[in-house]
Amino acid sequence: MLRQLIFKTSDSLRKFGVDFNNGESQAVLQMKKAINELDGGIQFQYEFFPDGSWTAESKNIDGIITGGKSRKDIIPTVKDAIFTYFSIPPQRCDDALLHSSNEPVTVEQRVWATK
Repeated sequence: MLRQLIFKTSDSLRKFGVDFNNGESQAVLQMKKAINELDGGIQFQYEFFPDGSWTAESKNIDGIITGGKSRKDIIPTVKDAIFTYFSIPPQRCDDALLHSSNEPVTVEQRVWATK
């Protein structure tokens, strides 16, 4: 809860031009290097369940796994899992750090159906 509050406050401040010097953070630099070394960035496999819950697990970085109760939470929850895995403090969690220019976005998912 505190992490989310810090993230939201920092994100709002970033919109007003506050710079958190992410380029000087060793954790941010290590995360960006690790992501750039992956062929195609961090890839996730999503599973959706009949009750509306879901899980997401990285296919190319062991240890990044998350989930939730609603599909509307997927993107922010996965981003938080990535930042948490790389020990990025919430005030430095800028979505722009996870993307490079002209980066394609692909989604692979499995859907479970019951009779």
